[in-house]
Amino acid sequence: MTQSIHETHKLMQYISDAVGSIRDPQELFRTLTDKLRLVFEFDSAAIITFDKEKRYSDVFFEMLRFQLPETFERKKRPIAGSWIEPHIADASVSVISIAESLELYPNDVPLPQMLYDLGMRQVAFSPLRTGGKVIGFLSFVSKDEKEWLESDKELLATLSSPVAVAVSNALAYEELRQREAQTAMQLAVNNALLTIKDRNRMLLAVCEQIEKQVHCTFLGIRVMGSDGVYRLYDTFRREDGGSFAPVEAALPLEDFEALARESFALITNHGCFSGEAFHQLCGDYRILAYVREKYGVCSLLTVPLWDTPGSRAGLIISDTSGVYDEHDQATMSLIVPQLSLALQNYLAFEEIDELRRKLEGERTCLIEEIKATHNFEEIIGNSASLAAVLRRVSQVAPTDATVLIQGETGTGKELFARALHNLSARNKRALIKINCATLPAPLIESELFGHEKGSFTGATDRRIGKFELAEGGTIFLDEIGELPLELQAKLLRVLQERELERLGGRQVIKVDVRVIAATNRDLAKEVAEGRFREDLFFRLNVFPLAIPPLSERREDIPMLATHFAAKFSREFGKPLRSFRESDMQRLVAREWKGNIRELAHLIEQAVILSEGISLDFSTILSSSAAVSEHPAAGCARTMRDFEVDVIAMERELILDALSRSKGRVSGAGGAAEQLALNPKTLYSRIEKLGLSKRYG
Repeated sequence: MTQSIHETHKLMQYISDAVGSIRDPQELFRTLTDKLRLVFEFDSAAIITFDKEKRYSDVFFEMLRFQLPETFERKKRPIAGSWIEPHIADASVSVISIAESLELYPNDVPLPQMLYDLGMRQVAFSPLRTGGKVIGFLSFVSKDEKEWLESDKELLATLSSPVAVAVSNALAYEELRQREAQTAMQLAVNNALLTIKDRNRMLLAVCEQIEKQVHCTFLGIRVMGSDGVYRLYDTFRREDGGSFAPVEAALPLEDFEALARESFALITNHGCFSGEAFHQLCGDYRILAYVREKYGVCSLLTVPLWDTPGSRAGLIISDTSGVYDEHDQATMSLIVPQLSLALQNYLAFEEIDELRRKLEGERTCLIEEIKATHNFEEIIGNSASLAAVLRRVSQVAPTDATVLIQGETGTGKELFARALHNLSARNKRALIKINCATLPAPLIESELFGHEKGSFTGATDRRIGKFELAEGGTIFLDEIGELPLELQAKLLRVLQERELERLGGRQVIKVDVRVIAATNRDLAKEVAEGRFREDLFFRLNVFPLAIPPLSERREDIPMLATHFAAKFSREFGKPLRSFRESDMQRLVAREWKGNIRELAHLIEQAVILSEGISLDFSTILSSSAAVSEHPAAGCARTMRDFEVDVIAMERELILDALSRSKGRVSGAGGAAEQLALNPKTLYSRIEKLGLSKRYG
């Protein structure tokens, strides 16, 4: 191997020229190795590099004349305790016997043992020194143990100098390339998180950026609140085209909760797991064994994002082909701060948005209550039957017991529900009302329990259900007897478990709500005929409250009639007129099939039509009595029929007045003056009745 000075200079010149002209690192080192083989005898060669702290070694380049075993893992290896540790400080070439290394370094068996089994017996390490620091070794592996002369070692050390420069340049270029790629990735992730508002699109963009740096088949993002409920549990899979798509059913639904909690527990065991380490982890976590069996996952990378008193979060990255190492973990750590901050901001905004939706829902419900025309503003009367009901109300109101209010149409069941709420400890929160009879069956579930975006056609956004809006307060389910059978089971679950799931969602939501239900049906009869669930009836009927019909509290009619007369006089801007004694007696004796609602409508009509000092019931009571006494054969007169008659009569009176005034509403001779109404009130009635006649 001895070379003349001239030949050494010539070889040095060749190596220097190659370093300056060949840009591709792999081609450069292959060329250099081929040239060095002409000078030194070896079977295979490799360039080994160290990290800056000299904690790990890695194979930067290799030219092997043997086949590595399939079980051999290409990864960074700790320097401490390895066979190369004693030689890092050597200034000259070190020649090592592989057999002796097996005895001296039993903890570093895999690599020396593999070389020995392949027939290799000797390794020469030539330090690659640049800037006064050793950055790695140029190593030659030989089948025979040969004697190296000092002159040969000096020659190899000399020739290693330009190789060290080339390796340093290649490492610097690779580091620069990685930094640029990582900066681009950070900017792309930031852009995705800060500009994309849709959660699925945002998380898909994050997946695509992560995959550019760390190859993965699956990527899971997990955020769990301090209450153990998931804020985020999203899993994405890279499809054949390279793009990611949400995995809707990554876990079997029947065992979802248990496996999902295992999934989160993995984040606390953060690290990279491949090969035997991955198989051992599969023994500890059923979920890993499940995805290995179902999807062929063979390696795992877990990355914690944050762990605060309020919540914990992390990423679970897995692959079906590659292996993960510390480099991948370090790469992921670069985007953790941006990803954590942006996700925390997103979740905070989402929580604020959800609270905003709840407040808007409560506000809407309160506005509807304020705008609603109630039959009476307070419970009025002093009859014995009413006093008995109010006594029961005062007894049950302070509790959280479920109350079932039963009574005929028009008895004021909603008013008693409001009294129960106002007298309870929940009166600082909302009373949310829903009428089960007025909503189409397909919409009741969404109205009660809410829905997630995309859960059905037309669900373009997440909707908070009435039960969530009533959190901490009371929900009033009016006309509960109209609830479809399929929804009765879901309502039963809420009453029993105090939890629900939005339509299209999998997250269980705990609710603290008091339930008050009302019906004009005989629910016991409905149960017997199979139209109402018996178990739900028992759950609702914890404290029954029967509201007496007006026929059982006739002594309250004068007080109620006087109250309604004052109310409607104020509303219509009419003078307060008194009742004739004969008319009041007729009101008390009358059969009120529509109960208090019917009484209120009749008084309203009298206030509108009366012009003297007393309310005039002559035409109203006689016409309604005539209708009541002579119904069509086989047809029962209903409250709705009565309301239609009142509206028709009001419409006729207004149109007649407008006709006489030639369309003028206000001013002298106008329709308002003829009807003795405030012009603003008449304008309101004209608009309410939908009259299209022009007026001035």
